[in-house]
Amino acid sequence: MKLIASAFVVILNLVVVLAELAPVLEVCSKNDPQLAQCIIKVVDKIRPNIANGDYGGGRMAPKLDPFSIEKLDIDRGASFRAKMRNVIIDGLSNFVIKKIRPDLENKRFHIIAKIPNCFVHGKYELNMNILLLKIAGKGDFNLTLDDTLVNLKVQYYLEPKDGKSYTKFHPVDLKIKFDKAKFYLKNLFGGDPALEQIGNQAINANPHLLLDEVKPAIQENLKISLTNISNAVVDGAEEDELLPEKKP
Repeated sequence: MKLIASAFVVILNLVVVLAELAPVLEVCSKNDPQLAQCIIKVVDKIRPNIANGDYGGGRMAPKLDPFSIEKLDIDRGASFRAKMRNVIIDGLSNFVIKKIRPDLENKRFHIIAKIPNCFVHGKYELNMNILLLKIAGKGDFNLTLDDTLVNLKVQYYLEPKDGKSYTKFHPVDLKIKFDKAKFYLKNLFGGDPALEQIGNQAINANPHLLLDEVKPAIQENLKISLTNISNAVVDGAEEDELLPEKKP
């Protein structure tokens, strides 16, 4: 679920790639005709830093792998109630940036990325109706996600302070599209092995019934986290430091 994911991944990648203040980073020129390709190459080079959140010189940001969400609560009435706690997502640093569309005139970037594999685990409490089957349980859950797409729009602005203009980010616009997914919820129906298997089979016959319910909460958590992370990474940097103009 977290996916998220990620989401998380794309905005963090874009921001840290451009910041020259962190020792591990390289910059890309704003007038480079291959700006998008330059950003992608730098992202690939610093992928380990993106995963562990250490950008050198004591400059830290929340790590990408693993990524955690403390809690997710969904209440759609008697037919769907879910609580998820201590959700941990592994695999986000394996993202692949499919496309970056810079729009420097309007200070924004449109990014599309794919997360090939994510592994999610945590605690759950669920009451859910699927057709004529009422599924209920409480315990550990595992979720495998393949080929998750993240669509991200990032907009920055300049904040005047002490005669300088520092780069800041508006709340990001994030959309997630899940593709392949497989759940395993332990202790369904009190842990009865046969009923537990039937319950998981019913969920995995159409896992998007559950994923689509939790997706808005996941996206909202990611938007808040990504905006905070983005502003932390570029704190104290002016636009010309982040996107210098290449000299002819």
